[in-house]
Amino acid sequence: MRKLPLFILGLIAASCGNSGFEMSRYHEDGRAKPVIAVTSMIDTTSYDCPWSISEELTSMIVNQISQGGSIYVNSKDEFAFAENPFSNDLSWMKREFHNQEFAVFLELVEHESLPAGLNKRVAKTVSPHEMSLNLNMGVRLRVVDLRGSTPKIVLQEMVRDSYFIPKTLLPTDYNQVVWGTDEYRKSPMGIAHAQLVQEVVSRVSDYILLAKSR
Repeated sequence: MRKLPLFILGLIAASCGNSGFEMSRYHEDGRAKPVIAVTSMIDTTSYDCPWSISEELTSMIVNQISQGGSIYVNSKDEFAFAENPFSNDLSWMKREFHNQEFAVFLELVEHESLPAGLNKRVAKTVSPHEMSLNLNMGVRLRVVDLRGSTPKIVLQEMVRDSYFIPKTLLPTDYNQVVWGTDEYRKSPMGIAHAQLVQEVVSRVSDYILLAKSR
């Protein structure tokens, strides 16, 4: 007779162990959160950096959307595909993302430091350390709704941002000040990336929540 209570307790324990994972997909009132896949950002720039900027930006975007608490984000490491996510052909997406409601695709198309307020001819005569710079960045977004019988694009746009770096600021050596450190987060590029990510996350989250509500 004692085995029955132990068996029941075992089921309860297993149920409780799974509830934290399952409940993360729901709001406290029981409403389901949108389930999305955020894929690794494609980098088509030639910006030279000691680490992968696309990996940095992808991880920041995933973390910020998750921390918002309104959307359930699956790990980008679960998804690999060979097709062009920005082409007109969406037919493969339901196959590759069959357990997702939405898929988010990102492409870094611009990441360049340019002289601020100087034309190119004048800029060539000035040392890089003696001029102010604009760090210009651009990310192409595509959010695809996978809930219907065929995939549907609900957001497609370019998010651009520019961060001003005054010439009075000492140049940052990003071989020493690297991604993941407090020094990097306070650096011009760290601040610029945080600013860009905030805008991307705002656009993606707003459109997904709007599509989910319909």
